Amino acid sequence: MAALLRSNSVPKSTKILLGALVSISALILVLKYNAFKAQTQESFHNMQVPYLQLIPRYTLFYPWVVLTAIFAEVSVVGFGASGLVIFVASGYIEKYWGWKEVVKFVLIVGSITNFVTVLITIVTNIVRGDVAGMNQALGGGISYYFGFLVVFKQLIPEHNIVLFQGLVNFRVKHLPFTLLVLVSLWSLLISRSLYPAIPSINSFIISYSYLRFFQSFVTDPLLPITSASGANGETAGSSLITGDASDTFQLVEFFPSITKPYLSVVFDKGYELIVFLGIVTPFNDETVEQSNLRAQKRQEQANQAQKSVANSVAERRRQVALQVIEDRINKEAATSST
Repeated sequence: MAALLRSNSVPKSTKILLGALVSISALILVLKYNAFKAQTQESFHNMQVPYLQLIPRYTLFYPWVVLTAIFAEVSVVGFGASGLVIFVASGYIEKYWGWKEVVKFVLIVGSITNFVTVLITIVTNIVRGDVAGMNQALGGGISYYFGFLVVFKQLIPEHNIVLFQGLVNFRVKHLPFTLLVLVSLWSLLISRSLYPAIPSINSFIISYSYLRFFQSFVTDPLLPITSASGANGETAGSSLITGDASDTFQLVEFFPSITKPYLSVVFDKGYELIVFLGIVTPFNDETVEQSNLRAQKRQEQANQAQKSVANSVAERRRQVALQVIEDRINKEAATSST
């Protein structure tokens, strides 16, 4: 892991996020081990570090844990999953946004998700009279997993993911809804609790709201696409673009087609309400048109990249086939001469 963080080929946002994950998770492990050695009454698994982990009972006393808990993983599976998600997602998104915006996105989405999750957990535990639930450690990568999925839906919605030699084939835009359903079913039927459904839903809603209405980039209006250079500084003739008003990034587009006629009415009323309350600024026709142009440009670039990868794979297969044929001919020639 240390060699990975020092590598020049690893994107800067990946280094920062992985460094935070390793540092905080390792610190929790060391503190738990020291506390475990000092006493023998409690098991190592049940020991907690309330000033680094997100524990509802202590969050009021240590409010900064909504931030540190983003990178607090105490299990091997959780640490490995978070490390893999950060490594794959942050590096790809950095090409569009720049490293600063990627780090800011994870911190904003993760901290707000943790804060809202704690509030919901406290309220539901008080209503149910569940004292034990107040001591459950929350947080971790679940606070930003769905945030990255929403970003992929924004950047490459029509990109196909093919697994197991074509046995599994689906589009990126279907991932958030599908995984939200699976996580919710897991919470209801297997874990029989609100976790991990609540932080997953929170992460989805918060990341979408941030990207749709609040994320800002400085970019050239003549180039309707967000670039890494535009994300890091102003250029001549630049202007501020806030949010993503494109038609393909409407909230209803995350749901199956059969539900869109019904959900669009609900979502439209919700949008009118938050505009009326002054929470967001309404989109005008020019903003929608510009966002549609940027979305179209991103899709064109994604299609070109996908075609390039497909051509590269086809060329490698052709080279392998030619090598096999050549080896067979040489073998037959050697056998014939013998």
